[in-house]
Amino acid sequence: MGFSVFVSHSMRQDDLAIVYEAAKQAQLRGIGCYIAERDWQFGNSLPQKIENAIRTSDCLVAFWTQGGAYSAFVNQEIGFARACGKTRILVVERGVPVKGFEIDKEYIELDRRNPLQAISVLNDYLSRLKLGKEQTQLAAAIVLGVIGRLVLISD
Repeated sequence: MGFSVFVSHSMRQDDLAIVYEAAKQAQLRGIGCYIAERDWQFGNSLPQKIENAIRTSDCLVAFWTQGGAYSAFVNQEIGFARACGKTRILVVERGVPVKGFEIDKEYIELDRRNPLQAISVLNDYLSRLKLGKEQTQLAAAIVLGVIGRLVLISD
């Protein structure tokens, strides 16, 4: 099972370029990025699609930009991820105040003049989270293997 990230963002063109580059860089590191507008499910419920994607992701990355901070969808996605107990990572555009339940969180600062710096910091962090998940899964597999051998030996 891989590592997956739900990406919450505004649909402004200047945001999409940064979001798509961040997702591309993450995917090069083996991190799956869910971007809703790339997952067409015509005829199905959009809120249900978003909720399912957040529930099945390992964490949520929210681009808290001029567009994202005022997007009802971004705010709702952050709230739903919080309700699901998901880790929420904010990439905050310089000069945009963080509000609501996320006000006390550490975040990655986004400078539009050099977005690659924030993208690099984000993907380094996501890679560490991915490695942690992989190590936990490996440890669990080893424990299950040992238990399985003990059961076989005891029979």
